[in-house]
Amino acid sequence: MIRFGAPQLKAITDAAEHAYPAECCGLLAGARDASGVIRVSRVVASRNVATSSHRDSFEVDPQVRFDLMRACDEAAGEKLVGHYHSHPDHPARPSARDLAMAYEPDLVWVIVGVAGGRAEATNAFLLAPDGKAFREIELAVEPTTEGNPK
Repeated sequence: MIRFGAPQLKAITDAAEHAYPAECCGLLAGARDASGVIRVSRVVASRNVATSSHRDSFEVDPQVRFDLMRACDEAAGEKLVGHYHSHPDHPARPSARDLAMAYEPDLVWVIVGVAGGRAEATNAFLLAPDGKAFREIELAVEPTTEGNPK
């Protein structure tokens, strides 16, 4: 399971709507508790630096990733836990392109389906251990959270 504060998830869906008809993207930092639940502490937007069409691909700016990894509070267990992106006019499910680009099995993929400029669904996935498919995980929203909603 991955848990967001309501402002954090709103920041993601707002970014998805704002970027439409292109894909938005960004990173998630947080910590995994003893039961395996990932609690998001930061949502960090990135410019989509993909060299192909932004309508059906994304790439997080490497500098954003480096900066976030340096900023994480390792003493508190905070680290990079995943990323998010949107699917303009497609479901909030991993695409074949997403699967081809998935190399880090511990990172959560949060995908926002956007239709006609409006966010319709948001789902979370982890890469299966064999790397051949994604499996959906529960995405929970808390009314408030500490941390950076950006």
